[in-house]
Amino acid sequence: MAEYEPLEIRGFYRSHSHLPIWEVMDKAGSWEKVGLKVSFEFCDSSSAAEKALFEGSVDFVSGNHISPYLLVRRGKPIVSLTSPSNSVNDKLVARFPIKEVSDLRGKRIGDTTLVDSIGGYHHPRGNHMLYVMRGGLKLDEVEWVELSESNDEFKAKQMDALKSGKVDAIFVTGGTEKFEQAGLHVLSLYRLPMINGPTLTSTLTTLQKKDRLGERLVKAQVMGIHFARTRRGETEKILEGLRQRVPECKNVNYRSVAKLLPKPYPDHEGVANAYRLCCMKDPETEEQSPIALWDLHYLRELDDSGFIDEIYK
Repeated sequence: MAEYEPLEIRGFYRSHSHLPIWEVMDKAGSWEKVGLKVSFEFCDSSSAAEKALFEGSVDFVSGNHISPYLLVRRGKPIVSLTSPSNSVNDKLVARFPIKEVSDLRGKRIGDTTLVDSIGGYHHPRGNHMLYVMRGGLKLDEVEWVELSESNDEFKAKQMDALKSGKVDAIFVTGGTEKFEQAGLHVLSLYRLPMINGPTLTSTLTTLQKKDRLGERLVKAQVMGIHFARTRRGETEKILEGLRQRVPECKNVNYRSVAKLLPKPYPDHEGVANAYRLCCMKDPETEEQSPIALWDLHYLRELDDSGFIDEIYK
């Protein structure tokens, strides 16, 4: 294989929860090994991220798990290459003792808006809707109290909204110790298959224009995940630096990266649930197969070459 020519690219990450693996990849030299120099920025809106992708001002996005299915239906050249994380395990925090999701009937659930002010889809809100439906309730059997259109702002408001009685319950991702210490009730929920986390999404236009970019992106991510999973001590030091530098990552831990798949193929149930959320918002999406979004040939070729199995020996 010919050596990679140096290439500078730009990416967006849609959630600070994605940042740990990109930080590990940077500090471990994963990008450098495939000839890439990457600059990253946070983007809070799926619509803004997609606009940047199609304009060519960014080369890839970490995230955007729902709306791309509709964009494919509308003829946009968006494509997803990997999915290292294929489920969510949220918890339900309530002001009252709660044994199952159906106990939410008639209650007020605090959450974000379903879309932001420029039309971006809030994926976590969609997940919460699925939890309610899978718990045997219809969406109109609960009252959705929209606290913010920003995920970060919503997290900051959760405790006050519960303690003040403005809402009866909220869905929480991550630790719930502070809620328990405040005397609130916590229900652990089952695994929800879902495309989430640091996926690689780009456009066919960009991948065709820049030398072996798809191959390089996928290989760098696989190497970064390998580093994180097999060199814990060094990874912990990298994450400690991230916690100190980025306030939004103050609760990051090793599990954030160790849980990522060595072979980041999407889970079929996760794809089905992400696609379902898009169809619920925009029914025209049903006219397009969800598989059309995914191009896994870069990952499959890397896998078939034996590269991934070899580095884990």
